Amino acid sequence: MGVEKNIVAIELASSAIRGIIGQRRADGSLQILGYEKEVAPDAIRKGTIYNIDKTVAAITAIKTRIEERHKVYVNRVYVGLAGQSLRSVGNTVIRQLDTHVPINDDIVDSLMMENRAKGYGEAEILDTLPQEYNVGSRPTNEPVGIMADRIEGQYKNVIARRTLRENIHHVMQLAQLEVANYFISPLLLAAYVLSDTEKRSGCALVDFGAETTTVAIYEKNILRHLVVIPLGSHNITTDIATGLHVDIDEAEQLKRTLGSAWTEQEDIPADTIDITGNRKIPHKTILNIIEARQQEILANVWEQIRSYEDKLLSGIIFTGGGANIRNLETAFNQLFHFDKVKTRQMPSPTEFPTPLKIDLQSNNIATLIAMLRRGDDHCTSDKPLEPGLFDQRTTTGASAAGASTNDPNTQIGQGIVNHTTTTNDPDATTTVPGGSATGASDPDDTTASGGSSAGTSATDDTQQTKQPNALSRFGKWLRSRAEVLVEAQ
Repeated sequence: MGVEKNIVAIELASSAIRGIIGQRRADGSLQILGYEKEVAPDAIRKGTIYNIDKTVAAITAIKTRIEERHKVYVNRVYVGLAGQSLRSVGNTVIRQLDTHVPINDDIVDSLMMENRAKGYGEAEILDTLPQEYNVGSRPTNEPVGIMADRIEGQYKNVIARRTLRENIHHVMQLAQLEVANYFISPLLLAAYVLSDTEKRSGCALVDFGAETTTVAIYEKNILRHLVVIPLGSHNITTDIATGLHVDIDEAEQLKRTLGSAWTEQEDIPADTIDITGNRKIPHKTILNIIEARQQEILANVWEQIRSYEDKLLSGIIFTGGGANIRNLETAFNQLFHFDKVKTRQMPSPTEFPTPLKIDLQSNNIATLIAMLRRGDDHCTSDKPLEPGLFDQRTTTGASAAGASTNDPNTQIGQGIVNHTTTTNDPDATTTVPGGSATGASDPDDTTASGGSSAGTSATDDTQQTKQPNALSRFGKWLRSRAEVLVEAQ
């Protein structure tokens, strides 16, 4: 039998910073004990830390409330990684072997190590998803045991700016917390929300957040594309506030009360809405503002998805707080003539008994629940840490927060980031089983050289060459439907 563990997770979202504590029981079941939320304006922007002091204050407040209510001391937390810089990038590693040999695990692992040594400037590799191997001239997902003198590995590296983890590590230290581990939030959310059948047959998960919208595309149970679009439901709120000259709180209320992503011409209301200053605004005007920005966000989503359209047999799944707007599925269908769209509420958490009066199926806490499900380290103690113990432990553990792993035996493709690893060293060498030693490829290399040397080629996702927040002609047309002038993102 196992032992009981208290697991604590923190989500740094643009709308609010949230914390949750759950207990992993000896039989493996999970009970949710507590949930805390701290609204901290301008602490987080686009999913990344913007104001260190405000973020530390919010995390400390959440930590204090959890400790007081549950009579424990919180020492460690799991943290989700998200934000505008998070994306997938393709890379190919080619290995020419000396002779025909059966491909073995060492060869496959060496390809992975060379891929993980790929440099991305200010970004780091958080996780790697092997896509396919070409062994000789045959594509396969299981290369081990096949005879060949050449193998090519195709990978999708999930990368983000190094400062994403560095800043999180910094604020956690200031809050006297150790990072138990980092999770890549979109991958963890997909594992929780999507079924194996959906990921195998092909689907796109679109998470509508406050300041960002994340698109994750799966096919044959493998992540094929990941991108974070720097537009979200808060953009709708600011458009209303700017256009109608009302404060943010009133604009948010108007969005929640009247918001719709699509309205048929014959259904457009003719009434007026009372707003601040004893003014009356045509209902139609507010709908135009909301629909213009919402449809612009959908246009950017479709730009990321459309090249995979014929592979999405299970369609497109909407989730996130921003997916609560009315007629979102109708708008997508009308604009892009794609009808396999559905909005997914969170799975019914019958496996998570809780005494709390919270909606466990709320899209707002799905990532937190997903982290609890994956967490396995005890995060609390019955007494505070001894002086100096925290500093010693963090320098031996989470201090490598800005590093990425070159070890192919870590939990590759699981959305789990090993933060006790070494950095990508461009001068490091790799021993090539069945070939010669090679150095990590220069980021500008595009093809492998001949002979027995290996090489890599950076093949960014096609969609990444487009700026997700750039206004297309279609987007501009949608914006022109609004009866106010709003500032372009």
